[in-house]
Amino acid sequence: MSNYTGAVPETKRKKDWRDQAACRGTDNDAWFPNPTNAAGVQAAKAGCFACPVMIACAQYALTTRQADGVWGGLSEGQRSTLYKRHRTADFDNPSLVRTAVHRALRDELNPIHSYRDLWDARTYPLPDGHIGWKGASQNFTFHGSVYTPNQFAFLVDRGHKPVGIVRHTPECAVVECVNPRHIADNAERWQRKQAEERAAALDAAAEELAS
Repeated sequence: MSNYTGAVPETKRKKDWRDQAACRGTDNDAWFPNPTNAAGVQAAKAGCFACPVMIACAQYALTTRQADGVWGGLSEGQRSTLYKRHRTADFDNPSLVRTAVHRALRDELNPIHSYRDLWDARTYPLPDGHIGWKGASQNFTFHGSVYTPNQFAFLVDRGHKPVGIVRHTPECAVVECVNPRHIADNAERWQRKQAEERAAALDAAAEELAS
């Protein structure tokens, strides 16, 4: 007589990257925070950044197009961006995945803590004393505030946020230049205009006395 009960025998999973994952045996809910829960997302990411198989986890999520949760350090939004930039088949290439993940997480894996650190990391010299800004984006977020490169240059140099729009001074015609000496905010432009008007008035008075 057979002892077969009709139940499907349990198939043991072959060992893979999941057996080395830092999240193994923990509460899975911690890796599926609401996307609007910034603290929850960052906490999950911190666990991923200390994980020895972060890239393998990210590759699994990308190849299987996981929509929810934090996988391999990547948030839902970051994976969505990578889905738009690459074909699913591209993620079969471990080297491509590693490069894509490190590029997406560059600022998070290599945090810059001070304004001066970010300035030194993002700027480069241009001819004739001008300074360029690395990166195609015209807006970026740092310490919770959004800046343009010109606004950030003003803040680093002056020690306070600009008033109104930051524009190049008349002497600088290099569009990409962020040299703090080549830019001014509304307050500084008004001060300069006032100084020029006073100087013009003094010159006119001097000419009238001389005549």
